Amino acid sequence: MRRYGLPALAMVLITLDVALNGPLRRLDHIVHRFCDAHTQSPVADAVIIGQRADLLAVMVPLAVIAALRTRSWRPLVAATLIVVALSVLQLELKAVIPRTSPFSGRDVIFTYGDAYPSGHTLNGFLLIWVILELAVVAFPRAARAIPTRRRHIIALTTGAITAAAVTLDDQHWLTDALFSVALGPVLLNLLIAADPFQTRPAPSHRADAPDTSPDGSLHIRHPHRDPRRDGFLRAR
Repeated sequence: MRRYGLPALAMVLITLDVALNGPLRRLDHIVHRFCDAHTQSPVADAVIIGQRADLLAVMVPLAVIAALRTRSWRPLVAATLIVVALSVLQLELKAVIPRTSPFSGRDVIFTYGDAYPSGHTLNGFLLIWVILELAVVAFPRAARAIPTRRRHIIALTTGAITAAAVTLDDQHWLTDALFSVALGPVLLNLLIAADPFQTRPAPSHRADAPDTSPDGSLHIRHPHRDPRRDGFLRAR
């Protein structure tokens, strides 16, 4: 759990800075003025990565195909639980410090608003990973193109892109995105460790590990035994 210490510290410091009107919050206003004056509309196209409705439009069909292929409810149930849990988590986090969005023209906290932290960014990390996992379950050959490690990297990349996009497009303050950039990889690692879709390659058996025959009998594999010698001994 030590590797989660730095992200946790970052989230605490960012939250304190926002609540106490620290230097990062003042940087928020500088970034907002720049983005408001110079950011062009095409930037908004990248924000779609974190739009939950658009992600669900891809996720639901994949979950259905995966469930039919595996003849199991696991893909549908796991995807549903992750989406629901992430939605609840976002609502709870946003309730700690209600904050208005930068496009409103006001930075008000503890009154109303749901800008802090960025839910789009968390979706970019986690829901993209869910889609990739479902794709592998639904279409097993996809695992060759997007193995476990690559799916992890893609999810980290889309999360970072979403964070940059929502900031440049003035949908979120910089600190909204930074908090989610600290939290997203932590949640992603926990999901990968849980392996809810059971896509992680099974550990290879040791050559001398016990094994079972089709009839249920137990036997031990001996990699260094010469089968010709066994046949010779049986013949004698």
